Amino acid sequence: MCPGFFKKTMALISLQEVTLALGGSLVFDRVSLQLEPGERVALLGRNGVGKTTLMKVMAGHIEVAGGEIIYQKGVKVTRLPQEVPHDIKGTVFDIVFSGLGERAKLLSDYHHVVHRLHREQTPRLMQELDRLQTELDHTNGWDLDSQAEDVLSHVKLKGETDFETLSGGQKRRVLLAKALVIRPDILLLDEPTNHLDVDTINWLEEFLKNYPGTLFFVTHDRKFMTNLATRIMELDCGKIFNWSCDYQTFLKRKRMALEVESVQRAVFDKKLAAEELWIRKGIKARRTRNEGRVVALEHMREEKNPMKANWSSAYSIPGIRGLRTGRVRRLKCSRAASVTAFF
Repeated sequence: MCPGFFKKTMALISLQEVTLALGGSLVFDRVSLQLEPGERVALLGRNGVGKTTLMKVMAGHIEVAGGEIIYQKGVKVTRLPQEVPHDIKGTVFDIVFSGLGERAKLLSDYHHVVHRLHREQTPRLMQELDRLQTELDHTNGWDLDSQAEDVLSHVKLKGETDFETLSGGQKRRVLLAKALVIRPDILLLDEPTNHLDVDTINWLEEFLKNYPGTLFFVTHDRKFMTNLATRIMELDCGKIFNWSCDYQTFLKRKRMALEVESVQRAVFDKKLAAEELWIRKGIKARRTRNEGRVVALEHMREEKNPMKANWSSAYSIPGIRGLRTGRVRRLKCSRAASVTAFF
């Protein structure tokens, strides 16, 4: 399905002809994509192709060199990063509630006071607790508190724990909890199952299945992708390729595409070999009379070279076995790939 298929008025976010180069290398070459309400889109691509960079662009954290990014008015986008920022301080509650406005500050203050009351009970603290409870009643802050408590219990974290004392995996759980509590219109998840046990992953799957917003995620967890994705996108050689189907259907269609391209590759190689043989054996006069054929051979040689260079950039997709196509087992970049293991 072509990028322009979706109605612009329905898209929450639309990337149109986006171009980006980093360190002298072209990362995105006129990339176009759109996300609509309620979608759960899985992004595939080899390591280093730019999946995380694409999420940063969508979240507005990186400016692009060309093209346009259009957000629906009032849309809220939140990204769960792979890396943990070094400048985050405070308790787990502070981090989870940050970015949620005045209600979040009231809740954070409330939990701090409750924690202090376990150590000391003074009239001043009791008055402060009463004030905070009243304000939370008036702002319906208890719903947010209940939601945060539920998420934290499932990711196995205590709200009063100091963020700086946590391990790297626990810190990512805090950031995951923050992303889930915010409940944005578009939730960008970069490897959300990292550092989670099986029970927590199962809970997260169910939570996201019922999530009212749009999900855009990268994961190495095949089962997680199979259970969640309603659409698949591939990022390869700076281009986006869209598959409007779930992961299992994608595997079937991808396998068929690989087989077709394998046949096309074989036909191309056979024709090129025949032309090379002709140019070596043909006498000079014959080559002169068939100048068009000589030019066509030069074009075929030019086409062959980038294909060979791109075979090394093919990546692996779980669920499809590598195709044996003679001496060449990897196909040209973007349309097909030899596939035996994940990424």
